[in-house]
Amino acid sequence: MLSQNVLVRTGNILSLNEAKTKVGQNPTDELIETLKIVLRDNEGSGENPVIIQGLEDNALKDINREDVKITVKVFIPTPDANSLKEAIDQICNFLNINAIESLVISYSGQESSEEQQLASLKQLWAGVEEYVKIGKLSSVGLSDVDTNVFIDLFHWTNIKPNIVQITLSTCCVVPEALKTFTKENDIQLLTHNDPGQILPDEDLNGIFNGNARLHWVLRYQIHLKCRGILSSKGYLVYISK
Repeated sequence: MLSQNVLVRTGNILSLNEAKTKVGQNPTDELIETLKIVLRDNEGSGENPVIIQGLEDNALKDINREDVKITVKVFIPTPDANSLKEAIDQICNFLNINAIESLVISYSGQESSEEQQLASLKQLWAGVEEYVKIGKLSSVGLSDVDTNVFIDLFHWTNIKPNIVQITLSTCCVVPEALKTFTKENDIQLLTHNDPGQILPDEDLNGIFNGNARLHWVLRYQIHLKCRGILSSKGYLVYISK
């Protein structure tokens, strides 16, 4: 059987009443609940990839682009720069924009050594640098990377990461070496509550009726700069079956 690619675009989930009633959800539960609603209520297009469109996102309608900040986090299980660039292209196409202000990469590969992790991140970072050079990305960073790997990558790169995220769910204290390095190099050190795998295989196959392979999950947020208000939040999920 030929494989089929599927792209799910949830649209602005802040307008999704069923999801809004589930307060206190963690990111995985939020994504799973949203996907179930979108897949239940919407039919896919007859193309490849099949596009399943949820709610429209009108957050950028009738507003000056300079008045909003768009931040994106890409959860990606393979060190494929083309796959990362595809995710960025898809959100730009969906929101009809030319660039995003902030990108954070959450890479969930299974490499066992720091050398292997660094090699994989170098592959992904090649795509980041390409898109920064053409003005498609501004601030760029990584999530949940070992301190030594992050420092080595920083020294290797031409375009430096200026954001690093760590989860406090497994690390109650920020490593001193990372704290010192980020301060010395003017890097934003942020915390988050995202799991290592935002859409585990068991849940992925349950939602898409088995035999699904995840290419990437992208979460975007649109903030009004002047008031710091979150006006839109949504997901793009790309799989093959």
